[in-house]
Amino acid sequence: MTQRYPALFDFGDFAGQSEAYVALIKQFAAAQAFRSATVDELVLDDDFHRRPLRPEDFEFLKFMKPVRSDNVSRLPSLASNRTLLSIYELDVTRAPRSADAADWARFTDFYRDDVRTLGAQLTPFLEAYAFSYLGDQAAGDERDDFVTQGLAQLFDSETRFWGETFARLMRNDYLEEGLRFIAIQRWALAPSRRHALGRAAAGGRFDGLPDDARPSVDVIDQDSELIEKVAQHVGVTRQQHAYWQFYLPTSMAKTNLLLALARRPDRAFALAGAAFAAEAEWLAFMGALERACAHLRGPQRAGSEIAARRAELEARASRAVRAIGERFGAAARAQFIKGFAAGDHLAERARWDLGEQLKWLSAIPRFCDFARRISARIDVECPDIDRETFIEPHEMCSTTHVHNDHRLVTIQEGEMLFWGNLGMQLQMFEGDMVLIPDGRLHGSTVTSSECTYHQPIIPDDWVQALMLELEAPDAARAAA
Repeated sequence: MTQRYPALFDFGDFAGQSEAYVALIKQFAAAQAFRSATVDELVLDDDFHRRPLRPEDFEFLKFMKPVRSDNVSRLPSLASNRTLLSIYELDVTRAPRSADAADWARFTDFYRDDVRTLGAQLTPFLEAYAFSYLGDQAAGDERDDFVTQGLAQLFDSETRFWGETFARLMRNDYLEEGLRFIAIQRWALAPSRRHALGRAAAGGRFDGLPDDARPSVDVIDQDSELIEKVAQHVGVTRQQHAYWQFYLPTSMAKTNLLLALARRPDRAFALAGAAFAAEAEWLAFMGALERACAHLRGPQRAGSEIAARRAELEARASRAVRAIGERFGAAARAQFIKGFAAGDHLAERARWDLGEQLKWLSAIPRFCDFARRISARIDVECPDIDRETFIEPHEMCSTTHVHNDHRLVTIQEGEMLFWGNLGMQLQMFEGDMVLIPDGRLHGSTVTSSECTYHQPIIPDDWVQALMLELEAPDAARAAA
């Protein structure tokens, strides 16, 4: 009979308790640090102690059905990962910005005992909610080469994704803007990932592994020069979390998975597996970034160096899976494999999420045209389509968010600025409209005295037909 090993996270442990935990989430989000953004907070002023969580979403999010593989870009995932990252980093000391009394007040308020206590109560629930879908991509009893083969496939998939992504950005004349969004996902979140692995290593999480079979805790530092150059070149120059509003849910989830496993001594082997996956992902990204940003890199590294680092990574992972099985047995080995599978699957979901966001951002004029075509179709085929209407005052700011369905934004009266990327300012006036696909991160600010706009909810088949049209030129190039 096949041994069944426990899940890394199990939301079933919290069956029937969602209502009580939502009440605690609301209490946590009521702290001043987590209030919704104001008009001047699209980019935070290097304030580690300020994180707009958009608490109004917790009035209707029920947290009853956990995040799934197919909805990682939707609001429940965004809200839970924003909250988790905030909770984890209550244990990270960041000094006040200055000697100003207001900065001291923000500093002390962020670390209040009652906020930390609420966070500790919420963490197991939110981890299970956000990550129950991860880990079961492997049974845990796979062959020793499961991880090394998986690392090779992960590296190749990442390399292929970045090659296709950079090619698309160049075709759409969006390379610099796309690099800006990518830098926010990678460079701005790197300190949080570094903290997760560094704290884990200091806490002995990898001590059960031989020295030559451990995941690297400094892989980001090895490549810091190029990623910092890219970030500075595209204007991402502020401190960590200044760009909080532009983190995709899956970007935070990759960091949060490491933090979630790192805080649990009984998940040490799963953390090691997930860390190997994260290392392969980072290495493939940096190789692709070097090729895309040849004009920014320093002395060129030979392709053989990346290949050598990849081979060394796979060798370390191979030694790890054997050593764990021999020294600690089948259960520890299964946990390591499940941790790798979780990291691998989350990397795939993050590629998809980022790819869809960049596909949308790099073709916004097309999505404005799609919106007009959809609007005309609504008038003819279904004038009573479901829609929401908003009337908002001057400087009403919408903290970045996503929708769980496809929507238009159509301006009936007034003006707004609409964005989905740092530096993006799509000015919208009366009669203007844009299509926002399911799961695409965006926000807006009203610039007139008042703005009335509608959000018709668009059937999925309508949007998928347009997306095929959007992809048609790429398919034609590939066939040529």
